[in-house]
Amino acid sequence: MTRENPEAVLRDDDRIIERLWAADTSLWTADHTARELIRNRLGWLTAPDWLRAHLPELRDRMDEILALDWKRVVLLGMGGSSLAPKMLSQIFRASAPGLELEVLDSTHPEIVRRVAEAIDPTKTLFIVSSKSGTTIEVMALLAYFDGLLRAVKAKDRWQNFIAITDSGTPLERLAKEQNFRDCFVSPSDVGGRFSAFTYFGMVPAALLGLDLERLLDSAEQQVAACRTIEPENNSALLFGLRLAAHAMRGRNKLTLLLSSSIEPLGIWIEQLLAESTGKEGRGIVPVVNEPLLLPQQYGNDRIFAAVITKEDDALVAHCQELEAAGQPVFCSMTGLYDDIGGEIFRWEFVTAVVGAALRINPFDEPDVGLSKSTTSSLLAGDDIAGQEMLVPCIQEGTLSLVGDPLKFQGLASISLGLRYLLANVTVGDYVAILAWLSESEQLQEKLLQVVTLMRKNLTVPVTLGFGPRYLHSTGQLHKGGPNTGIFLQITSDVSVDLMIPNHDHTFGDLQRTQADSDLVVLGNLGRRAVRIDLGPDPIVGLSAFLQALKDALTG
Repeated sequence: MTRENPEAVLRDDDRIIERLWAADTSLWTADHTARELIRNRLGWLTAPDWLRAHLPELRDRMDEILALDWKRVVLLGMGGSSLAPKMLSQIFRASAPGLELEVLDSTHPEIVRRVAEAIDPTKTLFIVSSKSGTTIEVMALLAYFDGLLRAVKAKDRWQNFIAITDSGTPLERLAKEQNFRDCFVSPSDVGGRFSAFTYFGMVPAALLGLDLERLLDSAEQQVAACRTIEPENNSALLFGLRLAAHAMRGRNKLTLLLSSSIEPLGIWIEQLLAESTGKEGRGIVPVVNEPLLLPQQYGNDRIFAAVITKEDDALVAHCQELEAAGQPVFCSMTGLYDDIGGEIFRWEFVTAVVGAALRINPFDEPDVGLSKSTTSSLLAGDDIAGQEMLVPCIQEGTLSLVGDPLKFQGLASISLGLRYLLANVTVGDYVAILAWLSESEQLQEKLLQVVTLMRKNLTVPVTLGFGPRYLHSTGQLHKGGPNTGIFLQITSDVSVDLMIPNHDHTFGDLQRTQADSDLVVLGNLGRRAVRIDLGPDPIVGLSAFLQALKDALTG
């Protein structure tokens, strides 16, 4: 299959829908080893059927759990184990009749402490969610909250935990050995980012009190639509093919336009597309939560996908303006609760079609392991290739610039270092701000000022991700996708750290090591990457950084 015009090539194959639903792995690759691996990742196609069959059992198990006097639920997860629950909890926060759900997908000690101080651990149900059962962040969080329960001498403390994992994992064994309240074993042939309709998404949804029947009805309606054989009547197929065709012509920045009530859908779509398509030097860059711009302010590397709730006339009008200006826009309408399950399945299907059109395996993440293995080496005290990138090149007040000494050493100021980094940014590039900060409201406001300033002056998409969450979301795209990213990592000192029970390091150590490993890996892969360390006070540091950035962009 050629890659020059994937839409035309795949449309000529009138059996593409049959092949996809028959799990014909040759759609994505001719490599027989890779095809065998893909074969064990296509369970998402029938996940709604699986859920329908397991719904009565899930309800019975939920009734037993909910019969107890829980005040809060805290989900410990990362990436595919956390983003579907996070998305659902944020969309339905005001209307969900069940328990309050906190999704903890950060190892920043201030965030961990904030959650710990807001709960009574003895009245809290902890969901330990990990497909592999070994996710380093999840297991560290499990150790910490178990430590809190031990500190208050909680009776039968392991009864405060339920696990969601695959069969045969270390987490499943731990749950059985320690007598967790329950252990939900999900189908092993569904990858994490495609797992919304397995226990990973549906156990938290049930605890929130969402109507699983309605979510499932919506998904099943979309499954039927995606089975439509005639390409011209299969909107998800056409969307995927056109998305891939535009990407091959240079329009690979997918800007998501979402009605405000369903804006959290963006964080889930971001991971799904970025981790699925960002490999082999190509892929699609999702742009989420970007303020609306005038049509002429967007470059010719954009594609737009709008998910619009009923009566959002303003967003409909914006889409019409974009189309009139010649920008490609794809729209779908949703009635919110009734349609969100279908929207989830539609995006999964679209992502699989994009992978087929681009001849990319959308079900693996070959470069994610680089940061994981480098983190393990650094925690063990081993030397690693590219370690020289971790030495400050420029120091100015509380700020320091950390990066490749061959590029930045000798420059007199932070603003000159930033000017060097950003000098060759052009249409087709994007900037990714990678913040290893505590996500307080004040910090997020400052970071949005950074995003706005860079977007205005560079006229390219600017994304914002928080570590370590982004490692499990856009990290694959950063390392394996097109080399068009400029990566600006932002770190600061930790004011109060937390020990991880039964470990030789703290949460602060873990987070800094993960940031170090990601910077080194990006540098080793030839990416344009630099770190700005803000010093002891991140708010003061961000103010100083903003001024240096203004000088770099306008001086």
